[in-house]
Amino acid sequence: MFVAINRKEQYVLARDAKKNSQFNCPGCHEPVILRVGDIKQQHFAHIVGAKCQTFSENETAAHLSGKLQLAEQLATHGVVQIEAKLVAIQQRPDILLTIGDKQLAIEYQCSPISQKRLAERNEGYRRQNIDVIWILGETYFERHLSQKTILKFMTAHDQVVFYLPTQGHYIHRGHFIKKDFERVHYTEICDTMPFTVISKLSRQRPLDVKKQIYKLQNLLLQKRVSQQMISYFYNQNRLIILAPLWIHCGETFGLIIANWQWRLLAVCLIEKVGIGHKVRLRCIADKLFTYVAGNDRFRWRQVKKLLDSLQQQGYISLQGDYLCVLSELPWFISLAGKLDKVRKK
Repeated sequence: MFVAINRKEQYVLARDAKKNSQFNCPGCHEPVILRVGDIKQQHFAHIVGAKCQTFSENETAAHLSGKLQLAEQLATHGVVQIEAKLVAIQQRPDILLTIGDKQLAIEYQCSPISQKRLAERNEGYRRQNIDVIWILGETYFERHLSQKTILKFMTAHDQVVFYLPTQGHYIHRGHFIKKDFERVHYTEICDTMPFTVISKLSRQRPLDVKKQIYKLQNLLLQKRVSQQMISYFYNQNRLIILAPLWIHCGETFGLIIANWQWRLLAVCLIEKVGIGHKVRLRCIADKLFTYVAGNDRFRWRQVKKLLDSLQQQGYISLQGDYLCVLSELPWFISLAGKLDKVRKK
């Protein structure tokens, strides 16, 4: 193994260890010895007969390898400590990076972790005024991640970062979008730096509005749309399938309902305010906010993008703390007419 604990309960890399010091295994806490030779790389070894099956707190070889590689790379940015013990919160980040008077906890996550446990760790770091970034291992990179998992590990730049120790580089994913009836799409770049921000959006396939209409029609025919919602519009002499085209153009990531439902809610809120009338922006935003997952900063940003879309198309005007309705989004009288509108665009 290449890491052990010294008498001060600090993690020490084998290459930095001194021969006559006392060390213990991070996993079983039994004594280990430092082996130095001309052929094999300097490392720690258990005393003969030890039955330890772990490296460090049951971590896998992949996690240990990735953590050590990250520590070596991050050393160029500041002072690095591997699993430094934060006594005040009883936590050991995989890596604690100190740059001047600021500290950053880097957690290299290879195994599953619950939202509750992750939130507890993040809150601990927050109380100590320590920023945190979660870097995911190959087990996560090889999976199709759900919106919930992506949101759980998002950085302040709305990105997810992976580190692949077998390849020695980082994968950054960002600019996440979610079209109804499709998987999550994103921009992905490969880099040798952990803090890279994706500035350019990769080219995405245009949203197929006609397909979105037919998919919604199928949901309605299969009775997979809330009967309460259908009845609400029916009582207004309206059919959901004849709703404004705008509801089919959503690509918002992080919703707990479909894009078309979220946008239909926005249409109803605008109609309720009425043309030429104003309402406090917060009144509309709060209702839309409810259906976005993630932290508050991310949720408000998604709501703002939706309202910006309505403003760009001339339906509303955002005036400081107020929203003014300029015109209502048009409904259709027939599906044929709606599809014809799509073809003419």
